[in-house]
Amino acid sequence: MTTSTTHIVLLPAYNTGPRLSEVVVEAMNHWQPVLVVIDGSTDGSELPLLELAKINPALTVLIMPRNSGKGAAVLAGAQAALARGFTHALVMDADGQHPARSIAEFMDTSLLHPDALVLGRPILPPNTPVERRHGRKLSVGLVRFELLGPGIDDPLFGFRVYPLAPLFAALGARRGGRRYDFDTEAAVRLGWAGVPPRTLAAPVRYLSRAEGGVSHFHYLRDNATLVWMHFRIITELLLWRWPAMLRHRRRWRLAGVSLALLLACCAVGRGADADPLVNPAHLLAPAGPAWRDLTVAFAHHPDITADFTERRFFSFKTEPVELKGEVRVSAARGLSLHYTAPGERIVILDSQGVLIRTAAGEEAPPADSGAAADGALLHILRLDLAALETGFELYGQRNGTSWTLALVPRTATLRRGVGRITVEGEAATIRRIEIRRASRQAIEIVIGPPRPPAAFTAEELKQCFR
Repeated sequence: MTTSTTHIVLLPAYNTGPRLSEVVVEAMNHWQPVLVVIDGSTDGSELPLLELAKINPALTVLIMPRNSGKGAAVLAGAQAALARGFTHALVMDADGQHPARSIAEFMDTSLLHPDALVLGRPILPPNTPVERRHGRKLSVGLVRFELLGPGIDDPLFGFRVYPLAPLFAALGARRGGRRYDFDTEAAVRLGWAGVPPRTLAAPVRYLSRAEGGVSHFHYLRDNATLVWMHFRIITELLLWRWPAMLRHRRRWRLAGVSLALLLACCAVGRGADADPLVNPAHLLAPAGPAWRDLTVAFAHHPDITADFTERRFFSFKTEPVELKGEVRVSAARGLSLHYTAPGERIVILDSQGVLIRTAAGEEAPPADSGAAADGALLHILRLDLAALETGFELYGQRNGTSWTLALVPRTATLRRGVGRITVEGEAATIRRIEIRRASRQAIEIVIGPPRPPAAFTAEELKQCFR
């Protein structure tokens, strides 16, 4: 669970029934604080939340006197969040359709790109109603026309992070966008205001009534509202919005090109020739004698526990994001990274792969090339040069008890997903690991002195390994 002073989760709710409390608790297990806007509900679903809010200050319940529509509820919540000093809000449905486990990913993207609207691209389940699939295709086509190009993969999917000030400026004073037309109109008007879109995939669920699913969508009334909204927007576009929208699109394109060039230049600047360690004179043979004493020492290590600090550097941030925690290495069980700040979670790397353990439960990370970095990290902490050589060229240098190891990816996939890895150590102890994709995009892990050797307790084994 992560806490924030700038980003808040906002749930508009109307007669959601008992599912509301479950969804709110699930959201709070992933992110805090949470603001629930009760849009004139008459089913009493707000009562358990009011009791929970009395004992948990991370939850706020705002009750509107009458039902005014989803858009009106979101804007009321946005105004309340702005008044409390929040800058962004992740809006999600209160009926359980939207994935609480994706909250942190969307919030992290927003923290990296605070000027952007972070939208979801739904991964639809097989039981998605046919009319909704076709309705979404029509909406996507209309919004692409209204924004003069792609960028909004699904304007009806409401799981997204809004920058609050631009949202309120775009829709706060208007009469439209107060009901189910809100998601689409907000996306278009923020685009017209120059807010760039960023899209992430997110799974969606369609719950049956037996599962507690609730829908207040009125097929005739709300579709008529959407038609009228598109008519208004297209009229505005054709009469006076299109020149500004073209300028915004040009700026977004140039920003993307500039970023690509920057990353390419950074990658070239830190290529193999730029690192004096990476040359044939320092090329390692894992089976050779030069490093055998170290690999033997690591192979006979007892279980290790040490504090660590992880710094994540990004092209879009002047200061790194800093995380702290404890690292545990077991020859039999693998590697455990217990993050304690800013949020608590445990990342376990072993022969079965990667497992993330949080207060909300266990989950495997998305399968991507980044998983290669996790596997490499386990081999690095064991100094298993033979395992590392399968994916990397190894270069090393020793100076007394100090040593440095450079890992250069052998494949394009590893270069994109991992980049260059540098390891620094003292005798049979690793002190620093750097995983670098570009000069301004890297992860640095600084490991403190190991604690006195001691076997892991039964509680440590249960909590930190599997």
